[in-house]
Amino acid sequence: MSNVLVTGSKGFIGKNLLKCMKDDKSINILEFTRNNTIEELETLISNCDFIIHLAGEVRPNSSDEDFVNSNIYLTKSILNILEKQNKIVPILLASSIHAKLLKNEYGKTKRESEILIEKYSEKNKINCFIYTLPHLFGEGCKENYNSGISTWIYNSINNLDINVFDRNIKMHYAYVQDIVCEFLSSLKMKDSKQLYFEPKVIFDTTLGEVVDLINEFKLNILNENYKIINNEFKEKLFQTYKDYYRNLSAN
Repeated sequence: MSNVLVTGSKGFIGKNLLKCMKDDKSINILEFTRNNTIEELETLISNCDFIIHLAGEVRPNSSDEDFVNSNIYLTKSILNILEKQNKIVPILLASSIHAKLLKNEYGKTKRESEILIEKYSEKNKINCFIYTLPHLFGEGCKENYNSGISTWIYNSINNLDINVFDRNIKMHYAYVQDIVCEFLSSLKMKDSKQLYFEPKVIFDTTLGEVVDLINEFKLNILNENYKIINNEFKEKLFQTYKDYYRNLSAN
């Protein structure tokens, strides 16, 4: 059995990942969240065979210090503990397209985290996996947090306005369930020469198209005859809408 440490296990990606991992009897899940201490992290690392590093600050209104502490210092802490324990394990880092753009502190700190993992991988000759993720959507993402889609779905179901500054802005999305499946496949990847990865399935769209689809879903959420054919993005977006609708209706 493999002991897999997941940092940020209570976050959007983390919750979806753990649901999938729990079905795999060959994996023992170790969790690290905001509520854990560095001392607890040391114990978790001493027992792990693989680290999936999802933890980090993503909220746009966070301070520069928050981004540095969550995105750089936590990564440094993980690597320092590994060195202290004379331990070498593969690390999967969930990074962002913002690390390429470097337009804000979030992107800059994610890039610094990438560089830290790069150096660790090269120094120790160990397979690591840096995933450059676009905007994500899917079940379980918080509204009014850092996802436009989840906020718009929430507003749609609650009869609130959906505000779009420019309908023509091009967007690139990945579905969270696709992402966690790729993460799980990395656990079994041996001798990979590749360090950086992008999702195999990325949906290209516009903000206007997303809003139009959400409005269409609102009109058809109770229509049993409503079907989506040959449009994977639309199908997965509708699945996300239905999940929000069920959860909000239950509360």
